[in-house]
Amino acid sequence: MIGSRGGGSARGFGWVKFTRLGPIYGYALGGIEGVYVATADRITFATSATAAHTVSNLPAAKFSGASISDKSVYGYFLGGYTNTAFTTASDRITFSTGVTAASTVSNLSSARYGPGGISDGSVYGYAMGGYGDATYVTTTDRITFSTSVTAARTVSNLLVARQAFGAVSDGSVYGYALGGYGPVGYDRITFSTGATAASTVSTLTRDVGITCGVSDGSVYGYVMGGYTGGATAITDRITFSTSATAASTVSNLSLARWALAGVSDGSVYGYAMGGTSGPVVATTDRITFATSVTAASTVSNLSAARRVDHNGISDGAV
Repeated sequence: MIGSRGGGSARGFGWVKFTRLGPIYGYALGGIEGVYVATADRITFATSATAAHTVSNLPAAKFSGASISDKSVYGYFLGGYTNTAFTTASDRITFSTGVTAASTVSNLSSARYGPGGISDGSVYGYAMGGYGDATYVTTTDRITFSTSVTAARTVSNLLVARQAFGAVSDGSVYGYALGGYGPVGYDRITFSTGATAASTVSTLTRDVGITCGVSDGSVYGYVMGGYTGGATAITDRITFSTSATAASTVSNLSLARWALAGVSDGSVYGYAMGGTSGPVVATTDRITFATSVTAASTVSNLSAARRVDHNGISDGAV
């Protein structure tokens, strides 16, 4: 399928444009339901309803990869952990059909799980950090959306090696890697250069990992829930214009949990899906971007209780 992104650039033969009616679906891919699963659930943004979507299932069961979207044509699930080992294997979902398949040109440069996925929404995506070779890593790979090819990008490496941090993007200028499991750190990537640097004004109110990030794509990003020695419901909000982060108590989850997936329609609502509070849960919370208020959304619950480890992708938002 040939498609355009906001400015009209397209993939295919020349510059061909089609019109999307904004974000339509979000996906929660793979995870653990006691055993590793390939299960995909799809949320319809117009209704907030979630249901199993088998054509979107991963080619193999795995969890905790980097989830990245180009906002128009493809979403990617890079690396992760299978039931036997860390992996470089990457999968690609075609938004026009909802079908997921292996994408070997998108494989990571090294096997790891727990990398954070950050996208500029048009040209590049980044799989940052993770755990591999028996240690946390700073390694960042960059995926070029026009070709789906991934390669190591050392200028984009994290300043502090870690995994499972809150990954949020404003979709145009900066992306953020906030907190993390293992060591914590606060990094900002500048999309125009691909360079990553520490961002001390973006520190979270607690040391947290295995959290999820949700972005409205322009004004605020949210780091929701996570693990702080136990499950937490706490949410911090980052103001994109200043990069400053602060607690947002109205955005706290309805149920303390970690290993959840974040998806966004980029303008009205964001969703924190599944996870574990001890037992795995199907619980989904919805955040209203206009007010930053979060509440349970039972119609959005996953089709089965599972930890999804930040594996959320949207077809029209970062």
